[in-house]
Amino acid sequence: MKSRTFLVAAAVALLFAACGSVAVPSERFYRLAAPAPAEPDPSRGGVLRVQDLQLSTSLDSDCLMRQHGVLLEPRPLARWIAPLDRLVTDALVLGLSRARVCDLVKGAADPGGEDWALRGRIVDFAEVLEAAGAKARVTLELWLEVDGTMVFHDEFVAERELAGSSAEVAVDGLSGALQGVVGELILRMRARDLFAVARARAGRSDVPAASPAR
Repeated sequence: MKSRTFLVAAAVALLFAACGSVAVPSERFYRLAAPAPAEPDPSRGGVLRVQDLQLSTSLDSDCLMRQHGVLLEPRPLARWIAPLDRLVTDALVLGLSRARVCDLVKGAADPGGEDWALRGRIVDFAEVLEAAGAKARVTLELWLEVDGTMVFHDEFVAERELAGSSAEVAVDGLSGALQGVVGELILRMRARDLFAVARARAGRSDVPAASPAR
């Protein structure tokens, strides 16, 4: 009888020990990946100021989001390390700076003047689930101004196929898609010879004028 009681007590103790060893899921925090610096563009010029982007009301500023049709829901326990509008604005500044096409890229609070001011809002920034597979989709509505006059205004959209379902894969895809938007923005500025105009305004003749984009 005593041995049976001892065995039961031991089994209960082992059960509690096993329950206590179960790992409790914890929140994970993510930031956007930074692009590698490019070689300085010989036709670079001008100072660009990136104003703080606005966040669409359909997006969450804290959680990674998944979209399936009209359903938009947060990923469990996957959070951004800072508010999403701040992260995307900072990544846009860094991406344009490391592209080395401007003499300087400033944030909203940086002192001094600029040749252009870039403003906009974040329309889409989510993992999109479709029948053909998952994609990271970034849509930014951006407009560029010179002395308060609009140069262009458009939606810039970029997508990246996702080869996995983890939050890390989604963050890498969103980072790549955002840099795709940066590339499209630079092409738009080159197509209007904005860098050449900025160099001419500054009286620079040390580099050749950029050829218009085809």
